[in-house]
Amino acid sequence: MKKRLAELKKKASLTARGYRILWETGMGRDVLLSGLASAVGAVAPLITLFFSGQIINELAGDRDPQRLIWLASLTVGLGLCLHLLKNLLGRGAQARRGMFYIRMYMLYSQKLLDMDYEDVEDARVQAKLDKVKQLQNWNGQGLMRLYWVAGELAQGVVGTLSSLALTLGLFLAPVQGGEGIAAVLASHWGTALILGLSALSVVVTQRCSDKDSKLWGEGADYMTLINRLFMYFHFDLPDDHKQGKEIRLYREAPLVKSAIDEYLQTWKEDMDCRAGRFARIWGARGVCPFLISGAVYLVVAAKACCGAIGLGGVVQYAGAVGCFAASFQILVDVLTRLASNAQFLEVTYDFLDLENKKYQGALPTEKRLDNEYLIEFRDVSFKYPGSDSWALRHLNLTLKIGERLAVVGRNGSGKTTMIKLLCRLYDPTEGVITLNGIDIKKYNYDEYLALFSVVFQDFHLFSFPLGQAVAASVKYDKEGAEKALEQAGLEERLRAMPRGLETYLNKDFDDSGVEFSGGEAQKAAIARALYKDAPFLVLDEPTAALDPLAEYEVYRRFGEMAGEKTAVCISHRLSSCRFCDRIAVFEKGRLVQVGSHDSLAAEAGAYQRLWDAQARYYDEQGIVFT
Repeated sequence: MKKRLAELKKKASLTARGYRILWETGMGRDVLLSGLASAVGAVAPLITLFFSGQIINELAGDRDPQRLIWLASLTVGLGLCLHLLKNLLGRGAQARRGMFYIRMYMLYSQKLLDMDYEDVEDARVQAKLDKVKQLQNWNGQGLMRLYWVAGELAQGVVGTLSSLALTLGLFLAPVQGGEGIAAVLASHWGTALILGLSALSVVVTQRCSDKDSKLWGEGADYMTLINRLFMYFHFDLPDDHKQGKEIRLYREAPLVKSAIDEYLQTWKEDMDCRAGRFARIWGARGVCPFLISGAVYLVVAAKACCGAIGLGGVVQYAGAVGCFAASFQILVDVLTRLASNAQFLEVTYDFLDLENKKYQGALPTEKRLDNEYLIEFRDVSFKYPGSDSWALRHLNLTLKIGERLAVVGRNGSGKTTMIKLLCRLYDPTEGVITLNGIDIKKYNYDEYLALFSVVFQDFHLFSFPLGQAVAASVKYDKEGAEKALEQAGLEERLRAMPRGLETYLNKDFDDSGVEFSGGEAQKAAIARALYKDAPFLVLDEPTAALDPLAEYEVYRRFGEMAGEKTAVCISHRLSSCRFCDRIAVFEKGRLVQVGSHDSLAAEAGAYQRLWDAQARYYDEQGIVFT
């Protein structure tokens, strides 16, 4: 018994926390409106029943015209007011339903935005979020269930209490006579019968709900995969115009349809296996209300036969007790569903409760007008979370003030990983990175990030006006944004835009938005980095989408763009190295060579092999670098 009570207390606590989250994140009003609309709807028929009983009693008695008019007016007036109020609240709740869904997903998005980057990139964390969303989309479990049952919960509570208040007279009315089965049912035995069936309904509903939730829970992981496939094949794939080219060129539509048919068939087979069990559960749960209603009608009829209630009382109590049976069943059903939903709330909290483990630091970074910042990697090694292999091993490297450093190597050699460590998106597994001789972990995290302007190879530009996209801010310096775009080589493109910096990128929010080519988008990303004007400029494959001549133009202006900044450039195209002071060569997660282009090109090793392979291509193109 203690274990059962502890379990119920835990489920109640999980549910209460869920409603607190909804309230604190602005979704509480949506829940409240839905509940109030249902509560008014639960009271309205009982008001009509009460006054209908009074009217019938009056017709069977004195038949006073004034009293009949008064009762009829109250019945119609109150009914109309409650009807209008219910519709008003219901329409308000319906109008806000879309906003509720937006806020729900904003809750998860905000959590991701506040999360350490290493957790955002961790597949295990993404799996947690996927499970939360799929449970929510699949069967409305988790926080979504709290919203959906709010109206039923209010209807059950208000309907049960108000109908119970209206039926008390039935059980308290004195029996004036009668014999046989009617006398038995009109006595306390009839009351005991109704209470007993109500208690049975609680037990049966709870057990059925537990079995129902267990069935849903058994397929939760499988349905997470099914929903992921559903979203991919039905929405992401057909809606992505970039993938549409390959689908048409290679006639992949039959392949996509085959995949859809396959997972739908698998889904159908799984649900067919569960269908019989679901039917038995729902069937058993639906029997109890009919038993309670039958007992109620027997008791009302017996009370009437024994002279305890009049004709109006029969109408009032039969209807009221019927409402009680229905409302009580709804209440029990909702409470058991909320109890069963607790296990899915735990899945949600498992994601929302993920703590940021990265030490934020407290030491302010020195605001140096001379940009005298020196960064050093000291025997740094790194493994990605969940991986057993080293992405970097024993890295020792110094970023000298004001120099241009090129970082080269094959795919997977550790170049981008080094940048992630440099920017403290991850912390080293072993070793230390210092800024002016102090471990970078000790610096205030936000202030340390402000030292870097970075263009990653997988950069993203938001579909905002160009000026905001470059400044990464709603308010920005117009002249500064134009200068950054000019330095990045987008001056002519900017002049051609109909609304200048106010022109939207892409057409997601504005039909007159412009679509940048891959090369133009990379230049815009470079402009964003230049606008930030941080002491360190980092370019990770900044010209991957550019042709060789456009690439040469970017690197020819590299010195001008970097100015007095310390610049790091990662590139597979070794032509960029001619514009840098030093070159760091990575191979299989290790730094294998450091030096100038001339010294490394003359030295047998990884750089010479890469340079010789690419030099032949540039010779064929007739491109000469000086």
